[in-house]
Amino acid sequence: MAHIILTGATGQAGSAVLAYALSSPAVSRVSLLSRRPVKLAESSPKANVIIHSDFSSYPEAILDQLRGATACIWAQGISSQGMSEDEYTRITLDYPVAAAKAFAGLAERMNFVYFSGEGGDMEEKASTMFGRIKGRAESRLLALQKDGEYPSLRVYNIRPAIINPQGNYLAERSVTLHDRASTWVGGLASVVWKSFVIPSDKLAKACTDLAVGDGEAVPAGEGVEADGRLLRNTALRRLAGL
Repeated sequence: MAHIILTGATGQAGSAVLAYALSSPAVSRVSLLSRRPVKLAESSPKANVIIHSDFSSYPEAILDQLRGATACIWAQGISSQGMSEDEYTRITLDYPVAAAKAFAGLAERMNFVYFSGEGGDMEEKASTMFGRIKGRAESRLLALQKDGEYPSLRVYNIRPAIINPQGNYLAERSVTLHDRASTWVGGLASVVWKSFVIPSDKLAKACTDLAVGDGEAVPAGEGVEADGRLLRNTALRRLAGL
C-alpha cells in the first residue's frame, strides 16, 4: 500500500481525489498539505493534515512528516481570471516545481501527478494565460524528471477537460451557481461530446492509479502524449475504465 501526498484537497478536483484515496485499499496513508483543516479528512485514520502556508518552501519539519511517501497528486490550483501573470505563475508553476524538487528526496521513486487542464500548451503559443503557464509548468516538471539531479521523479501531467461532479459537491465552500452548472453542462456534454467529459470520481481513480503505479510511461494510445507523460481527457477516461 502507498503513502501519497495531496494538495488542493478542499477544491473540487482535490476533494474528489481525497475521497477516493481514503477509500482505496491501495493507499495506506494520505498526507494533506493545506493552509487550513480539511473536514473530509477528520474522520479517517488514513489522513494526516499538515498545515502549511508557504508552498514555495519545505523545511525539514515538514519533510519529516512526509517521509515514506512515494507519490504526490498536485491538485492545488486557482482560476486565472482577474490574476496578474506573475501571481498566476507563482501558484501554477513555481509551487509545484518547488514541491517536486523537495519531494524527490523522500523515496527511491516519486510519482508526481500534476493537474494541468485542457488548453495547456507546452509550446506556450496559447492565447490564454492559463494555457501558456500550465504548459510551461508541464515542461518544467518533465525537465526535472530528465535532470540527473532528480532521478527519483516520475512525472504525469494530466489535462482533464470538463469535470462533472454529478451533483456530488465535496469542495469545502458553498455550492455556487457555477458548481451546479458544471453538473448540468457535464451531463449535456456526456451526450453530445462524451470524450470531453470525465466524472470527478473517475478522474480521482485515474489520478490515484497513476500515483500508486510503477511510474512507467503510459503506453501509446489516444490522448497520450509527451512519450507517455502527458494524458489528455480521452486517456484519463480510458485509465478510469470508461
